[in-house]
Amino acid sequence: VMLAAADHLQLGAKWSFMEFWEKVKQTSRKEPGHKIPMDQLNTLRVGFKHKGTLPHSQSVRDLTPRVEGFCEEVSKDLLGLDFSELSLADLVSDDEVRKALQEAQQALKTGDRNKAFLDVRIAFDKLYKLISRDVALIEEPRSIDIPKGGLPSEVQRELAKLERGLEGFQAAIEDCAQTLNVLMFGIDPVKYRFFIANTPHVSWTVSGLHHAILQRDYNNVPDEVFQKCFEFVVEVALNSSQ
Repeated sequence: VMLAAADHLQLGAKWSFMEFWEKVKQTSRKEPGHKIPMDQLNTLRVGFKHKGTLPHSQSVRDLTPRVEGFCEEVSKDLLGLDFSELSLADLVSDDEVRKALQEAQQALKTGDRNKAFLDVRIAFDKLYKLISRDVALIEEPRSIDIPKGGLPSEVQRELAKLERGLEGFQAAIEDCAQTLNVLMFGIDPVKYRFFIANTPHVSWTVSGLHHAILQRDYNNVPDEVFQKCFEFVVEVALNSSQ
């Protein structure tokens, strides 16, 4: 919130955490409140980051409502925004990806969890297509079709065994190709595999229409899983825009 306000007010790039209030005041804007608790927060931050000192849990609990108050005030007074309505999706620059993420959040709020998980997958697929547009990806292998017509039954049985073995081999190669492709984009492969395992499978037509296969009933999937998937897509979107 501080960085967004600094960018909006053009405060410059060089200022320390506690200089924020004076910088805002120099623009003839009202100086934000909550300076003392934010100073306490900064002290805890510096202690943890540079000295490895874990903050006391009670100190964190005491500061949480004060920090939220600061964010609400700065958002309203300096950015003209309602902090409670802000979302990580607002940080995504592409309109279609951002819209899909917002629809996913809205679906989760209204209780349509299947749609929520589908929309977050659609958001990622659109993002992946966008960032891979100008990159030569590693092509995934095509399926192998072994003709068996007209052959003796014992030969057909052996060919069927070979075909099953090749299918497993092909799946492993596809997995390797997908992993290498996401690594080229700087995407965390562990987070990617978690995302793929916890969102519906979506296939796309050339015209841009999609068909989804729900791999489970997402009404039973915890909110924490949705949040991880949602934050993963936002993270990829932000990294790709750098």
